[in-house]
Amino acid sequence: MKNEIILYQPDNLSEKLEVRIEDDTIWLTQAQIVSLFDSSKANISEHIKHIFQTHELDENSTVRIFRTVRKEGNRNVSRNLTYYNLDMIISIGYRVNSIRGTQFRIWANKVLKNYLLKGYALNNRMNRIEDNVHNLSQKVNEIDLQLKTNLPPNQDIYFNGQVFDAYTFVSGLIRKAKKSVLLIDNYIDDTVLTLFSKRKKGVKATILTGKISRQLSLDLEKFNAQYPPVDVKIFNDAHDRFLILDEKEVYHFGASLKDLGKKWFAFSKMDVSSVKVLDKIKKMENE
Repeated sequence: MKNEIILYQPDNLSEKLEVRIEDDTIWLTQAQIVSLFDSSKANISEHIKHIFQTHELDENSTVRIFRTVRKEGNRNVSRNLTYYNLDMIISIGYRVNSIRGTQFRIWANKVLKNYLLKGYALNNRMNRIEDNVHNLSQKVNEIDLQLKTNLPPNQDIYFNGQVFDAYTFVSGLIRKAKKSVLLIDNYIDDTVLTLFSKRKKGVKATILTGKISRQLSLDLEKFNAQYPPVDVKIFNDAHDRFLILDEKEVYHFGASLKDLGKKWFAFSKMDVSSVKVLDKIKKMENE
């Protein structure tokens, strides 16, 4: 609640009081307190002084200066006025007019309760709306980026257990190749061959690996009998894993493709102008 004004006028009060609501409490000026309890300024001042002197209330928490604007003649005049909160108002009321004090306390507590409940409900609703807007904005941005670029991320990390996510990502890379796919990976098995079955028709596939086992030879023979063939060659010069698409996109992997999602691994798309992988491969093939 901030800077709210509500009117208070019980049957025994001749004029309406403009009650200020701020920071979950009610505030009145000294003049308003005088009017509320049908007392005098001197009497109210004496009670306020006594309340502070006896440390019944703390001045720092019960007194506030608010800037108010009032119309005086044809002018709007701005002044700083001293206000006292509900604790002070009730303490004074017990001393000068307990009936009016009790009446005002009951009314004030009811008003504050209603404001607090409304404020709580409103804050919850606003928080939900803000969360929904934020989530929607993120989704819109993601969709917009995908529609504009239709490109996979340049780098990311997959954690253990994200087998399907990692598999889907790599198979998506292989699917996007238009001419060729080259994998450099010292440890491959039939699961890697399965990834290569996702490539488009007419896309050349080559795997350079450290060893071709008997089992891999059997798996490769069965694979090539059913799918467009994959050319597997021995290559012992690489320690890291690289996936090269159309001889222009180079992805570096922190794990063998057969181990996707089994443990944490990262990948990154490398600037093709900054790596010599392609030149080395072409030179090797020409030898």
